[in-house]
Amino acid sequence: MAEKKTTRPRRRRRSTATLERLEAARERRAEQLERERENERRVDEALGPFAEAATAIEAVERKRDDRLGALESQLERKLAELERQRAAKVEEYDRLKEQVRADADMEIADWRTVMATSVRQIRRAEVSVSATAAMLGISPRAVSALAREGSADDGTPESADTEAASVRNAEAAGAPDAEADAGTDAQPVDTATSPAEAETVAVDPGGGGGEFTAEAQGPSGWPTGVEE
Repeated sequence: MAEKKTTRPRRRRRSTATLERLEAARERRAEQLERERENERRVDEALGPFAEAATAIEAVERKRDDRLGALESQLERKLAELERQRAAKVEEYDRLKEQVRADADMEIADWRTVMATSVRQIRRAEVSVSATAAMLGISPRAVSALAREGSADDGTPESADTEAASVRNAEAAGAPDAEADAGTDAQPVDTATSPAEAETVAVDPGGGGGEFTAEAQGPSGWPTGVEE
């Protein structure tokens, strides 16, 4: 038998235009893949510093919060300590002020004893209440009160009724004989004057030129201090 020869079909050759088009498509794909790889590389490079920065920020914030909390605690402790010191200082100065008041009260009491003794001495010289009041620049009631203090100090009995009657008489008469009894140019004291009024009454029983003011009188009408 005669052997049959088989021939393969010949592949059709692509045209040059088709090849060029395919080559251009392949190059575009390669370029695209290269861009994608470059973009991925850039993303990877950016992710590292970003993560590092985020971690650093968290650490700084934790450190900040810890320091702020510590400072707040220190401030509270300091304020509490200052408040304790303030309370201690207030208590200390309250004691000092009380001591100053007590010392002043004792000194005033000593000087009032001197004034009471002087009033008693003047009254024993048969000087009337009104004249004594004008002479000393105090009210008749203050004269009476000082006279009673003086009698209590030296143990001399003093009739309260007699002294009260003298005060009423002096107030009723308005101390008309004050200048004559005092033997000076002292002016009579207006017994109706309120202790809060600032009217100055000039008195010069011994030529010393001292002055008393209505403001310097206490609630009972006598001076709370003598101006030297």
